[in-house]
Amino acid sequence: YPNAMKIIRDLGIEDRLQWKEHSMIFAKPGSKKREFTRFDFPVWAPAPLNAGIAILSNTDLLTWPEKIRLGIGLVPAYLFGQSYVESQEGVTVKEWMRERGIPDRVTDEVFIAMSKALNFIDPDTLSMQCVLIALNRFLQETDGSKIAFLDGSPTERLCEPLK
Repeated sequence: YPNAMKIIRDLGIEDRLQWKEHSMIFAKPGSKKREFTRFDFPVWAPAPLNAGIAILSNTDLLTWPEKIRLGIGLVPAYLFGQSYVESQEGVTVKEWMRERGIPDRVTDEVFIAMSKALNFIDPDTLSMQCVLIALNRFLQETDGSKIAFLDGSPTERLCEPLK
């Protein structure tokens, strides 16, 4: 992402990005209709505090015991960074969660969506290393999960300036 942003800055097309609110959106568990819930990352808080506030302030997705177990499970990723992330190669998301006593419901409600978004495969196949690379970015960088969209066709708004 930093390399892509450098290219966009070098091309002078930063104004073509439409930045979205810093949040993660999930389907609301047990909802009969299409309802969603959000993890809203406060702009005033630095990482990893903003991620903690986003997760803790959401009351629709995870219970307090689930939040605590997940948080404890993620502490080594925050403390040891890349070396910990690399050590998780070959451990699936589902195995990693179960080894830490994190209920399957957390995998089902949060990490299936994350696994599919990252690699289009299920958490019983995807290496936790892949997920931790993304999560570690959220824990280390205040805007690590913030996204923007181009204000038009990529062909016109991104590729044309490259010519």
